[in-house]
Amino acid sequence: MRRPVTPLLAAVAFASCFGLPYPAMAAPEPPRLTVMVAETDTMGRVLTDPNGRTLYRFDPEGSGTVTCVGPCTDTRKPLLSPPGVELRLPPGIAGTLGTVPRPDGGNQVTYDGFPLYWYTDDVQPADTNGVDLFWHVINPRNAPVPAGKRS
Repeated sequence: MRRPVTPLLAAVAFASCFGLPYPAMAAPEPPRLTVMVAETDTMGRVLTDPNGRTLYRFDPEGSGTVTCVGPCTDTRKPLLSPPGVELRLPPGIAGTLGTVPRPDGGNQVTYDGFPLYWYTDDVQPADTNGVDLFWHVINPRNAPVPAGKRS
């Protein structure tokens, strides 16, 4: 039984018969970054989620244990990762991403052991309204200057 000839296979066969270069194959897209880096007006360079929302850590969760559950998550939303998705930092950023299971379900992304959250009252990308006595932005080590911010 003969298989149908696909357009790509036909183009490769044509090119090889006449000594032409093979058609270019599109490179696969790299996996999406889990976190990004943004420049803020008051806190320097901070980690953000892919939508530009500033990410925070909660001091009592330093051991990687999730304690912000229930009403706490009304304003502090966990950064979740679907199972099997590769966690990726921007190039040049030091630190380690991981996940920790949440008591209320799902896997929460961690940075250097701290579970990550975004704050609902941050309206614009890189807002830092969620900083208080126990909640802090994450200033990653070795963070390059974001594009468009070089002086």
